[in-house]
Amino acid sequence: MAAVLTNKGAHARARHAEVETARLRLRNFTAEDVDNLWRIASDTEVMHHIGDGLPFTRDVTLLNLNGIINAFERRGYGRWALEKKDGGGLIGYCGLAHGCDEIGVELVYLLAREEWGKGIATEAAAATLRHGFESLGFDSIAAVTRPDNWRSRRVMQRLGMGFEREAVYHGYGCVCYRLAREDWRPPEGAIYRVR
Repeated sequence: MAAVLTNKGAHARARHAEVETARLRLRNFTAEDVDNLWRIASDTEVMHHIGDGLPFTRDVTLLNLNGIINAFERRGYGRWALEKKDGGGLIGYCGLAHGCDEIGVELVYLLAREEWGKGIATEAAAATLRHGFESLGFDSIAAVTRPDNWRSRRVMQRLGMGFEREAVYHGYGCVCYRLAREDWRPPEGAIYRVR
C-alpha cells in the first residue's frame, strides 16, 4: 500500500488538503466549477435520490456550490471536486459534511451517471474515510441515503460501513450506515496521497 503525505503541516492538511488515489484527484471546488457541476446536478437520474429528487437549475447549483466552498473553509473539511487523473474534468464530488448533530460527520458523494458502475464512488469514498480517520481524527463517520438507493447502499457496505438505523433526516426517510475508526481498514494496495 502506498501512502504519501506531502502537505505542509497539520493546518494545511486539515484546511486545504487535496487527495489523490490510483485513478482520481479530489480537489477543492472553485466558483469556476459551476457549469460542470450543473451538468451533473441537472441529470434527473443522478438527482433521483437527493432532496426532492428533482434536477437542479443553474441558480440552485450555484447556491449549493457556494455553500460547499464556504463550508469547507469554515470547518476545514467538506466536499471535494472529483476528477479522473487522466483528464475529462469534473465527474462529481466526494467528501465529508456535517448535516445534523444526530448524524455527526457524514460521508457524501455524487457521481455523473456515465461514471456509475466503475468503482469510482467506492475509490473516492475510501480515500475520504481514510482522510477523515487518519488526518482529521474523527471517531466515526456516517453515510445516509434513501432506503431504495441500492447503488449507494452497496458502496457503503463495500466500505465496511454497518447499517445503523432507519430514520428521518432533513424531512426524508433514510437509512444510516456508520463506520468507527477502530473498525476502519484501508483497502489493500490502495494508492492514497494527501497534498
